[in-house]
Amino acid sequence: MDYSQLSDFEINKRVAIATGHKKFNGLGWQGTQEDSCSAVIVRGPTKIGAFDPCNNPADAWPIIEKYRISFLDQLTEWCVDAKGVSPIFDIRPLRAAMIVFLLMQDANNA
Repeated sequence: MDYSQLSDFEINKRVAIATGHKKFNGLGWQGTQEDSCSAVIVRGPTKIGAFDPCNNPADAWPIIEKYRISFLDQLTEWCVDAKGVSPIFDIRPLRAAMIVFLLMQDANNA
């Protein structure tokens, strides 16, 4: 799947599901929209409330660390990589890291 075509909200929702977060209060996947950033409202093992790993380092870092996702500065954009998946190039490193994470999940489930 080409995750780069999805909105931040859709990526955040898929990451939330893959990391064991649940829909908040049975209301379905609710989100907040401000400019280009979208948080998913979740109830999870370590968090209740807004979950925005595409834009919030506090939400993204535990995933980056656990899955050993790497960053390399390529001057105009970031190269984000992990074992077993092709690198992703983007000007937004956290969003790219979450795409790499989803690609890793796809590879593990193939």
